[in-house]
Amino acid sequence: MIAVLMAASAAMAQQADTLKVENDSLTLRNDSLQEVSVVASSIRTEGDRTTAFITKEMRRGARNTAQMLGNIRGLTWNAVDNSVEYNGKRNIIVLVDSLEKGYRYVMNLHHARFERVEIIDQPKGKYEGYDALINLVTKKNYEGYEGNLHGSTRLMPAGPNAGKFIWLVSDGAVTYTRNKWNFVADVTRMSDNKNVLQQWYERTYPVHGLTERVLHDEDTNEKLLENQDYQVNVSVDYQLNKNHSLSWAYVYDYNRDNDQLNYSLEQRHLNIGTIDTLDVHSLNNTSNHNHSTALFYRGRSGMWSYDADINYVYNRNTPDNTFIRGENFTLRNQYNDHMHFTRFRSEARRNWNANRLQLRFGYTNTWKDYERRDYDSRRQLNTNGFLRNNGWFNLWGRLDSIGHNTASVGGRLEQIHVWSRSATQGDACLSKNNQKDNQLVWSVSAMYWHKLTEKNWIRFNYDYGISHPNQDQTSAYGYFTDSLTWSGGNPFLRPSVSHQWKVWFDAWWCFNAQAGVTYAPHTITSFTEIRHGLLPSGMKGEFVASTYVNSRYLSPWASVSFTKRFAKDFVYKADALFALPRASYEDFKQQGREFRFKTSLQYYSRKLGMTTYLSYELNNNKMVTPQTYSTNYKNDALYLSIDKTFFHNRLAVNFVAVAPLKWGDGINRTYIVSSAIQSTSYFSSWKSNNRGALQLSLTYRFMGGKSVREYQREMSDER
Repeated sequence: MIAVLMAASAAMAQQADTLKVENDSLTLRNDSLQEVSVVASSIRTEGDRTTAFITKEMRRGARNTAQMLGNIRGLTWNAVDNSVEYNGKRNIIVLVDSLEKGYRYVMNLHHARFERVEIIDQPKGKYEGYDALINLVTKKNYEGYEGNLHGSTRLMPAGPNAGKFIWLVSDGAVTYTRNKWNFVADVTRMSDNKNVLQQWYERTYPVHGLTERVLHDEDTNEKLLENQDYQVNVSVDYQLNKNHSLSWAYVYDYNRDNDQLNYSLEQRHLNIGTIDTLDVHSLNNTSNHNHSTALFYRGRSGMWSYDADINYVYNRNTPDNTFIRGENFTLRNQYNDHMHFTRFRSEARRNWNANRLQLRFGYTNTWKDYERRDYDSRRQLNTNGFLRNNGWFNLWGRLDSIGHNTASVGGRLEQIHVWSRSATQGDACLSKNNQKDNQLVWSVSAMYWHKLTEKNWIRFNYDYGISHPNQDQTSAYGYFTDSLTWSGGNPFLRPSVSHQWKVWFDAWWCFNAQAGVTYAPHTITSFTEIRHGLLPSGMKGEFVASTYVNSRYLSPWASVSFTKRFAKDFVYKADALFALPRASYEDFKQQGREFRFKTSLQYYSRKLGMTTYLSYELNNNKMVTPQTYSTNYKNDALYLSIDKTFFHNRLAVNFVAVAPLKWGDGINRTYIVSSAIQSTSYFSSWKSNNRGALQLSLTYRFMGGKSVREYQREMSDER
C-alpha cells in the first residue's frame, strides 16, 4: 500500500496545486512583462505550524466550515457527523481568531468569513494534550451576520433497529459582527430514540468454581438507549482598541439518559454441578446539569503579547441506577454529585530579530472540589479534589543563516496536591478516611524542522502529553456491582505522562509519511484482583475487586497520508496507520496490533452545484491493556454523501447512505485475563448496527453584511 501511494504521488508531483499572481505593469531590467506566473502552494509549513490560505478550490462544493477543512491536506471530513479528523485523530481543538468557541457551532459556520487556517501539530502551553490545534482566522474588517437552522435524522432499514428513525439532531445558531463587537448564540438538541444495542458476555470465577454466560436470544437480550442532550452557547467579544480585547462565554449542557438492559443469565456451579438461570434487569436513569463560564483577555504592550483566561464550572449529576440479578441481589445507586472547578491560565510572548526568535511562557492554576451524597439519607459518601500549579515555557527560533531550519525547545513543571475521603460500612466519621498525596510532574519537548526543497521538508519531534485521572478513577468510594464483583477508584493514581518520538517527511505538497514510538510509563488502566472481605450476602469471603492502576504502555507506529486534487473538481485522500502496542503491569503483559485505513473521493459538479463524497474505512485492531485485549477484526464501512444547495445557497440538503461491508462479523470482543476472573464481552459495533442506514440533513442559512457580499461578488477571482 505504501509503495502504491508513493508511486502515485511521484507520478502526480508535476501536477501540484498552483497559485497564479498576475501583474499587468511589472517592469524588470527595463523589460515590460504582461503576466508573471509563480508556481507555489497556498499551504505553507514551518516547524510545527502549517498555514493554509483558503482558496476557491478549498471552498468549492463545501457547504460549511467542516467540509471546507476536509479539502486541506492532513484534515479529513466525516460526512456522518460533520466532524474533522487530523491525520486520523479526533483529539483536536478548534479556535476562531485564537478564541475558544463551540465545536459544533464552528463546524456548521459558512467558510465565507475566514481567509486562512492555522494548524499546530502537538500544541504546547495551555492547549497541550491535543493532537492538533486548528485556528480559523477571520477576514480583515469582516462585518456581517450569519445564522443557520439545522436538523438531521437517520432511518434504520436493517439490523436490530430496522424501521426506526433515530439519532435526531437539531440546532440553531446566529452570529453578528459589527465594529468592535461580535455576538454568538447557539442551541443544540441531540437525542437517541430507543436505539437497540445487543450485547452479551461469558465469564469464569476460578476461585469460586463458577461460570456465567448471557443467553444470547434476540427476544430476551437487548439494550434500549434513550438519550437527550441540550446545549446552549453564548459568547460576546469586544475589541477595546487595536492592542486589547475581552471575551466572555457561557455554556449550559443538560444530558438525560434512560437506558434499560434485560437478559437471562445462566450460572454453572462447577463444584456442586448445578445450573441456575437468573433474570437480570438493569435501569439507568441519569440527569446531568453542567454550567461553565469563562472570561478571556488578550493584549499587547510594545514587543510583548499576552493573554489570560479564567474558567469556572459547576456540575450537578444525579444517577439513579437499579440492578436486579435474580431474587438474591438488588442494587440501587442513587446519588447527588456536585463539582466546582476553576482554572486560570496566562501566557506571554515576545519576538526578537525580525521574528526569528520567540519566547513563550505561562502559568496555569487548576482547582477542583467534588462531593457525593446519598440521595435519600443525604449521607456524605465521598469527597475528593485536587490543586495543580503548572509552569511552562517554549523557545522557538528560525535559523536562516544555515538554510531553511526551525527549532524549538520547551518544558513544563507541575505540582499536584490531591485529596480524597470516603465513607464505608461502619464508618462513623469521615475524617478517619482522609487520604492526601503530593505529586510532581515534569517533562520537556524539542523539535527540529528542515526544508529540503520547495516541495519537501522533514521534521523530528520529541513531544510529551499529560492526562490526569477522572473523577471515577480517583474516587475511593466503591460498591458491589453484583454478588461477587466490587468496583471502586484509586485516590493515589498518578497522572499519565506519554513520551513520543516522531519523524515526519512531507513531499510534493500532497504526501507525508510519519513514524515514531509512543511510551507511557504511568498510563491509567483498569485492573482486577482477588480481595477478602464482607460480601453483599453478609458472609465473609473472596470477591473480585476492579480498580485503576498506573501501568506501562509502548507502541511503535507508522502512518502515511496522501491528498491530491485533480481535474479541478476531484479530491482524493488516503490515510493509513499501523502500530504494535504493548502493555504491562507487574506480571501481566499483552501485545496487540492496530491497522486503520481510510480513503475518500470527492467530486463537485459545477453544473449541478452538487458535491458527491465517497468514503471507505477499515479497522483491523487488537487493542491491549495489561489484563485485557479488545478485537474488532475487519470492521469496515462504506459511506456515500450527496450535498446539494438551493435558493442561492441558503438551503443545503445532505443525504448519507451508510453501508458497512461484511468482511468481519461486526462483533467487538473484549477479553479479561487475570487470576481473579476470565471474561469475554461481545457487542455489535456501531458500523454493524448502522448497516444500510439512511441519513438526511437539512440546513437553512441566512447571512449578509459587507464582507459577505464582497466575497460572493469576487469569488471567481479569489486566489
